[in-house]
Amino acid sequence: METKDTRAKPSNAYAGEPRNPNQINVSNKKNANFYVFLGKKLLQENDTIELHALGNAISTSVIAAENLVRYFSTFILYHFYRNEYAQFKEIKTKTITAEGNRGDSKRAKLFITLKKHPDFEKNMKKFNEIKEENEKNAKTKEESK
Repeated sequence: METKDTRAKPSNAYAGEPRNPNQINVSNKKNANFYVFLGKKLLQENDTIELHALGNAISTSVIAAENLVRYFSTFILYHFYRNEYAQFKEIKTKTITAEGNRGDSKRAKLFITLKKHPDFEKNMKKFNEIKEENEKNAKTKEESK
């Protein structure tokens, strides 16, 4: 007797697509800052990254991409410092058919390709310096209590 597997299966929305080491599948379960962090990590190893998002995750991917391109990391002495980690290379949309519990449905899919900004290494160094200074200041304040 044949039994039917009723366990939840992952969506096959990405089925048939090769997995790239520089690809980030964006979900709306995590906030955009997580994907900014992940994007910066991948840009350290790759010249380009791709953000792929379906449905409700599209807005999260747009915010993350925008933050990687125009990310204002800190406000010091009345000046905003602009860290440019990436540049837009390509934005594409596609309508795909996704299998779900209620049958097939058409869903929007967004592809955002970003390339490493020429000043990426310099901007990452500046970011890390500011981060270390902030951690040092926080530790000093904590010890003085």
